[in-house]
Amino acid sequence: MSEENENQEGIVRKCTVIGNGATLKGFDFKKITEETIGLTMAIRHWYDIDWFPTYYVNVDPVVLKYHHKLIKKMIDEDKCEKGYLLSKEILKVEPDLEKNDKVIFLEDMRVMRGNPLQYLIEWCSGTVAVLFGVILGYNDLQLIGFDCQYTEMLPETEILDNGSLRITKTPESNPNYFIDDYQQEGDLYNKPRVDDVHKKSWEHLVFIVTGFVHMNRFPMMIHAFTNDKVEGLTKFFPKKNIDDYGIEELPTREYDPVAENVIEQETQLP
Repeated sequence: MSEENENQEGIVRKCTVIGNGATLKGFDFKKITEETIGLTMAIRHWYDIDWFPTYYVNVDPVVLKYHHKLIKKMIDEDKCEKGYLLSKEILKVEPDLEKNDKVIFLEDMRVMRGNPLQYLIEWCSGTVAVLFGVILGYNDLQLIGFDCQYTEMLPETEILDNGSLRITKTPESNPNYFIDDYQQEGDLYNKPRVDDVHKKSWEHLVFIVTGFVHMNRFPMMIHAFTNDKVEGLTKFFPKKNIDDYGIEELPTREYDPVAENVIEQETQLP
């Protein structure tokens, strides 16, 4: 991690980590003013709106290998300003990515001494992205689009012999994502496994971040944005309404790295 990414005492570094859940239907990505971490196959939408996040994270081996050409295209065009965190599974089909200085790999980070990613037992691209944000030195994380609920088998889905799933026809309506054509005909993906992978992964994340904060005296604020119908990550983090994102600023905070306190001063956008 470079020095510019290390957190300095008293400095608030905000970042929005963007999931792909249905609570983001109609969301205007271009209104985000801070740095961002985006995930997996939202690439299609980013190309449509000509907007890309600061960082990209995808550690799903099935999705990486099936969509490797589009992911490689995005990286070759240097669409994400600061970098890409992937699984090494993509090297089986795109070996040249190992030579790209802006691409780093989860497997390498998990064997680095002291790197909190090594403590994840179960993980998904979302939890890896949030922990990546912590490692990069962001101490005010806003999580949007993490609904943590899926219709696991769509009418347009078939199960393959290896256990992965395939979209047989582009859904007219997809309840799992913020755009209906997030998954398209022919796409391969893993069964979501919300209860035994996703939720457990978020539980592990909370423990890891808590330990990291106390060991490094690194105050941290994390909010989960959702709506009144979706619990999302509010079991793990304080809730904010997604309709308020970008309308009203979160409180400004004066961090006391010694006492590990947060002094909140309510402010609104001018």
